[in-house]
Amino acid sequence: MDPLTQYKESVKEQSENAELLIAKLIHENSVLTTKNDTYSQEVETLRLQMAKLQEQLKVSEELRKKQAENIEVIKDLFEHLCCVRVHKSYEDDTGLWFDTSQGSNNGVMDYKLGFVKGEESETDVIYVPLLKQRTVEELQTLQNQLPAYMFDTLSFPLKSLSQFYTKLSRCLNKKVVTEANASS
Repeated sequence: MDPLTQYKESVKEQSENAELLIAKLIHENSVLTTKNDTYSQEVETLRLQMAKLQEQLKVSEELRKKQAENIEVIKDLFEHLCCVRVHKSYEDDTGLWFDTSQGSNNGVMDYKLGFVKGEESETDVIYVPLLKQRTVEELQTLQNQLPAYMFDTLSFPLKSLSQFYTKLSRCLNKKVVTEANASS
């Protein structure tokens, strides 16, 4: 074969290979374009979902704030009606607990109430006085108003809770006669 024919065949082969490579690249480009379009659609769908979720979150947050305000109003009402204020509630492995204040103008007792499942599915109430926040004078006033057992941790059945509340309320509402008042 003469060099000119060889050259022509070589150029023809290179041209065919180039056309084949171009065809593969065009096909690969169209596949990648299709994937890119699919991913773009997925991203847009996710953006729309995210926008909806953010709107739902905003609505939920507003609802939570409104419920928190309602709870505070109920707590205030309960405090005015019963002279009892629940400051905090939480649940742990032992039961449901409430940090509470109960009192009147004559004195305030801070305590923790726990509702613990006892034997045979009966609920026991655990009363734990919280005295660290009180001044010496306040403690003396409370000691004059309350029976000594109210300064210890107590446990009683749930059915006795109203008796406990009544007893504590009655004691906190009684006027303490101090020596200064008695001599006047």
